Amino acid sequence: MKKILTIALLLCGLAAGAQSLEGTFTQAKTLKISGKVIKSEGSITYTAPDQLAMLYTKPDGDYFIIDGPYLRMDLRGVSLDVNTENNKTVKAQRNAILYSIAGRYEEIAAEMDADCTVTAGSGGGKHVVIKTRKVLPKGYSGMELDYKKNGQLRKMVLEEFGDISTEYILTVK
Repeated sequence: MKKILTIALLLCGLAAGAQSLEGTFTQAKTLKISGKVIKSEGSITYTAPDQLAMLYTKPDGDYFIIDGPYLRMDLRGVSLDVNTENNKTVKAQRNAILYSIAGRYEEIAAEMDADCTVTAGSGGGKHVVIKTRKVLPKGYSGMELDYKKNGQLRKMVLEEFGDISTEYILTVK
């Protein structure tokens, strides 16, 4: 009986965050100073712990890929290919995205030196707000995460220090 309870608890822990997912996303990046909104969409694939591919269909050909410690992207002509082990700011951004999908929001808050508030979300899910304690010149200043009852991320809002807000809505197959 004890083994069955242990296995059940382990399985509940796995359900708390995604081990893998496949679906689509929409993205709305808002430049707060001008009010301009840039919309994008595409497909997303995630495999725990550190494989993520966001392949854009609008604009076609853009991509954002995390492959272990490497972050590779080409978004609207801005290219980046970084080993995040050598870049603390990009590593924090990489981890924030991966940990959001995996439901590891406490780790995001600890790494960002931020406060984390968790409240009840719609449909029995969770709403998580993460706000940094001090202003930095680069990186995220805060995040809002909405999880479904099963622990799956449905919405992620990333606030950057340069007054840019990016909202992702995930639709998982």
